[in-house]
Amino acid sequence: MTNAEEVAGSLGFEARPNVLQRSLKALWRFARTQPLGTFGAVIILLLVVGTVFASELNTVNPKKPIRESSALEAPSSEHFFGTDRSRRDVWSRVLYGGRPTLLIGIGAVGITMGAGVILALAAGFLGGLVDAVVSRIIEVIISVPAILWLLMFSTAFDRSVQTLMFAVAFTFTPVALRLFRGNVIQERSVTYVEAARVIGASSARIMFRHILPNLAPLVIVAASITIPAAMLSEASLTFLGLGLEPGTPSWAQDLGPGNRPFFRLAWWLVIFPGAALALAVLSFNFFGDSIRDVLDPRLRGSGLV
Repeated sequence: MTNAEEVAGSLGFEARPNVLQRSLKALWRFARTQPLGTFGAVIILLLVVGTVFASELNTVNPKKPIRESSALEAPSSEHFFGTDRSRRDVWSRVLYGGRPTLLIGIGAVGITMGAGVILALAAGFLGGLVDAVVSRIIEVIISVPAILWLLMFSTAFDRSVQTLMFAVAFTFTPVALRLFRGNVIQERSVTYVEAARVIGASSARIMFRHILPNLAPLVIVAASITIPAAMLSEASLTFLGLGLEPGTPSWAQDLGPGNRPFFRLAWWLVIFPGAALALAVLSFNFFGDSIRDVLDPRLRGSGLV
């Protein structure tokens, strides 16, 4: 015990826990009260670690065939998930295949949240002509089905991770913008905004210094729930053969037209990539639901936040 703790104890005060102790306590409380969210967080962490450190986990080049193996070889101790029709290691493709899926899902949602927040602050707070123009543009985008926007992007530009990331973000931004805009309009009429105006605060300061922090919980919840939807959007395009280039390691690519004729002959071609994609989407959904419950204002008195 340090001198400060001894003095505090002698005066009848308890030493305040440090940041690490408070963080560990909050994590334990989350794990105890949100078991499904904890399960999702653990699976997400394992998937991220597996994709980032794929080269260290007994993998080979996922794009090149293995000379000493045969096509459609069943899972074994040498090839954990078997091989595909091109004699490529499925275990390696599953690990490396998580990179574009997670990158597109998380990256697209990051772009969506950033653009949605900025546009919602401008439209909801400034109102008038800015709100009218933004709202009309959003209505035009929403009037076209999202799958058509994705198809147009994938055919007009190269079929790269960056293109799909921006295409998915483009289709999700209008929904996020409408959600945030309503909350900005609601916050605009609150007393603290009027007080900030009285003391001479600029519109930019009010938006980013006062309103934006109050939107943070909603943005976090929206992001955690939108990530699995973004991942499925990329998977849908790739499954149809309009996403990533053929041969690119991707969960959806391995479930696409190239391997589809061999699913009955080699069950591992559909089970392992499909299970990885399903597990990732399910884990993000579990984690997103738990984050929503924790950040729900109705639970503020429960001690969770």
